[in-house]
Amino acid sequence: MIESEEKRKRLTDIITRWSEYTKVINYLRPYDIHNLVGQVLDEFYSVMFSCGHLGNWEDGVHIAFKDLDDGQEGEYSGLYCRDCAEEYKAELGAWEVKEIDNGA
Repeated sequence: MIESEEKRKRLTDIITRWSEYTKVINYLRPYDIHNLVGQVLDEFYSVMFSCGHLGNWEDGVHIAFKDLDDGQEGEYSGLYCRDCAEEYKAELGAWEVKEIDNGA
């Protein structure tokens, strides 16, 4: 499972339990805990990958794959979390894009 999603679930559980224990749960709006968890995770993860998961820049995998967009075949690429990159490689035939060092 994706690290940020595991942490999202754990943080949500912790904050929910704390809110119930302190009896403030009745004063919270339905989206308050979700928003708080999102803010905490944003503080620790610096990038939202193309797959929508959170992580740090050095943890991403740059992949490319061919897909159809409005009936036109094109090549798409982006930075994906490792789990989604492996899934795209298996399902879509994606490949890793190797960065070219031009000596700059």
